[in-house]
Amino acid sequence: MKAENKEQKEHQQDLEKKSNEVEGSKKYTEILSRVIHEGEEIFKIKKRAIFLSACIAGLEIGFSYLLICTLYFLLIGKLDENLIYKMFALVYPLGFIMVILGKSVLYTEQTSVLALPVLNGQRTILELLSIWGVVIIGNTMGGILFIFFIEGLASQLHLFENDTMITIGTHILDHSYWVLFLSAIFAGWLMGLLTWLLNSTTEAFTRIFLIVMITGTIGFVGFHHSIVGNIEVFGAFLHSPSISFSNYILFLLITLLGNGVGGSIVVALFKYRIFESHYAAKK
Repeated sequence: MKAENKEQKEHQQDLEKKSNEVEGSKKYTEILSRVIHEGEEIFKIKKRAIFLSACIAGLEIGFSYLLICTLYFLLIGKLDENLIYKMFALVYPLGFIMVILGKSVLYTEQTSVLALPVLNGQRTILELLSIWGVVIIGNTMGGILFIFFIEGLASQLHLFENDTMITIGTHILDHSYWVLFLSAIFAGWLMGLLTWLLNSTTEAFTRIFLIVMITGTIGFVGFHHSIVGNIEVFGAFLHSPSISFSNYILFLLITLLGNGVGGSIVVALFKYRIFESHYAAKK
C-alpha cells in the first residue's frame, strides 16, 4: 500500500514538473512572439513617421539631461562630486519613462526588438540597418535641438550654467575608447533586457518600476547610453574649446556601436537562440 502511494506521489510530481515546464515554455514563447510582433510592426511604419517619432524621443530623453545638469548645479560644493554622479540615478529615468510609455522610437530600446524579425527570417539585415539609420538620425537631431532649446533658458531659470554642461560632457568623455565601447555594450544589454521585461507585463506601475530600475542602474553605474550621451557631449562641445567636433563624432560612433552590440547580439540573439534550441529539444 505504501509502495503504491509512493508511486502515485512520484507520478503526480512528474506530471506537475512537466506541466510547469510546458507553462514556462509557453510564457517564454508568448514574450518572444510579442517582441517579434512589436519589431515587425515598426518595420511596417513609414520611414517619415519613424523619423518624426525618433526626433520626439531625442527631445524627450533630453529631460533626463535637464535634471542631471540641474541636480549637479544644485549640489556641487555641498556634496562630494563622485556622490553627485551616483545620485544621477534618481533623475536619469525620467526621459526614458516619457519615451517608452509615450511609444516614441528610441534606438537603444528598439535595437533588440528590430533585430528579432531579422533573426526570425521576416526581414533582411539591410532593412534593419536602414531603419536603425533613420532612428539614430532622428534621436540625434532631437537631442541636439533640445540643447539649443534649453541652454539659454536654463541659465535664465537658474537651473544650471554653461560650465555645468561642460563638466557633465567632459566627465562622460573622460575614458579611453575601449572603456566607452564596453560600457556602451552593457548599457545596450540592459536596454535590450528592459524591452524584454516590459513585454512580460501590461501593468503600468510594474512597467514604470522596471524602467526606473534598469535605467537607474545605467545612471548610477555610469554606463554610456548613446542617445543621452549625444546630448551630454554635444552640450559640452558647444561651450568648451577643449572638446572638438571629432571628439563628439567619435564618441557618438563608439557608443552607438556598443549599444547596438549589447542590444542586438547579447540580448536579441541570445534570447532567440535559447528559444530556438529549447524548441528543437522539445521536438
